Amino acid sequence: MAIVVLTVLGTPAGASAVPGSADPAFAGALRDWLADDEAAALPALATLAQAENRAAQLLLALIDKTPSLQGPFLALSPRNDRIALLRAPGGLSGQSWLRHATDLPLAAAWSALWAVSAGTGLIERFATLGEARAAREALVVLAARETPALQALDPGQVDPDLLYLLWGFADPDRRAAIAALVPPGDAQRQLMGDTVSAQTLDQWLANASAAAPLNSLCRAVCPGADREPPCRAAAYRALNSHNALLTLGTPAETLVPQDIFLDSPRGRAATMRRILLSRPIRGRRALLSWVQGQSACLGEALGAENRRYHPARPGQSPGN
Repeated sequence: MAIVVLTVLGTPAGASAVPGSADPAFAGALRDWLADDEAAALPALATLAQAENRAAQLLLALIDKTPSLQGPFLALSPRNDRIALLRAPGGLSGQSWLRHATDLPLAAAWSALWAVSAGTGLIERFATLGEARAAREALVVLAARETPALQALDPGQVDPDLLYLLWGFADPDRRAAIAALVPPGDAQRQLMGDTVSAQTLDQWLANASAAAPLNSLCRAVCPGADREPPCRAAAYRALNSHNALLTLGTPAETLVPQDIFLDSPRGRAATMRRILLSRPIRGRRALLSWVQGQSACLGEALGAENRRYHPARPGQSPGN
């Protein structure tokens, strides 16, 4: 039912529709992708991108740059097929479709972020375009690059879920001012030198909008008041990155609103894939064993998702 709502939700405040997003062929391919049917969706999107559909070009470019958005059909395809599905022709490995969409403000913003010279103005740029998740990712990326300009950002104008990133660049006085803006039970206090109890953390996971990816996943794979809390806690610890949690979600809110994406089969698969990618392949067996001991239903779901990326042996169906 959630996917059907796409036709009436429109775009976020401050955003404008991406050219090509109203094309029935794109809408159909997007529905297939959200239903986790890559085999149907990606060839259709590639055909549309070749025909200069900007929405298809944008979506493929963001899938190409985001490993957690790449499902098993794509992962198990030969390299040349992956390139043909995700990229524009050109060179040995193709080119990002963003190069063909320079007239699209959102595509230009993403291209600017991936350049090492990106500045803090990109955070507001994404926000103005209605891309809250992308704005968070911009701040995370700039913090990882230790961008000096972050020291001058006004904490009162920054996403309150990301204040811990500014705290890390601050002197003692500024740290105290930033910490005063963070509620006592907020999970980011763990990254600011404080201790957060398991009970307090679960309350935050249950109620914070920043934890929506884990809540959506656990409602689906571990429904019930007794099973969702241990699922949330195990998923958060298994993800092993507060930065990752804050940047999980839709590739572009102007194409798929965050809540619709997170509640879709592809959205939940992307969350699980990101958890699995938090460990190298050799460490995933131990990860799955640990999760199974904390939340059996989440462990089973992660195990099934992990198996989807294993090529089938002769006489065996994929994922077995």
